[in-house]
Amino acid sequence: MKALAAGSIVLILITCGWREGSFGQEGSPPQGELRIVDKDPNNWAWLTWNVFEHLVEVDKTGGLVPGLATGWQWLDEQTLEVTLRQGVRFHNGEVFDAAIVQLNWEENTRSRQPHLPGTYLNFKPGSRLEIIDPQTVRFIFPESDGAVLAKLSIMHIGNRQFYQELGWGERSW
Repeated sequence: MKALAAGSIVLILITCGWREGSFGQEGSPPQGELRIVDKDPNNWAWLTWNVFEHLVEVDKTGGLVPGLATGWQWLDEQTLEVTLRQGVRFHNGEVFDAAIVQLNWEENTRSRQPHLPGTYLNFKPGSRLEIIDPQTVRFIFPESDGAVLAKLSIMHIGNRQFYQELGWGERSW
């Protein structure tokens, strides 16, 4: 029985890569950029929800809560003003601000993403964004749209580096 236990321990140590100082020590942190090479159309669902942040998030009960936005206010039925979270930086040190939201808005509305649930998740043509100040943006819609906050919860926020090197859609693959 002792031989079986000793053999099992040796097998576990070999399998786990036993080497000097390997247990209980922290390794060096991962470095580099995330590169997506598998072009499976479902990858967006697995990667983007775990990599990108959003202005609005959905909590575990299905309610809409602030994410990169700290709050929002409807000025009228077609105008939504959003206050942005301060002190946020991307992995490369770039500051999150209204200009980044505008870049993401323009890329999102230009590409008219074919979301798996349907294109009804895209913003209506004629929708636009105005920068009020570095921490405030105003969305103006051509007509009333009760799904705007839900649509903002799926608008992934990337930095300039993401759009320069990768971007969305087939033109970026």
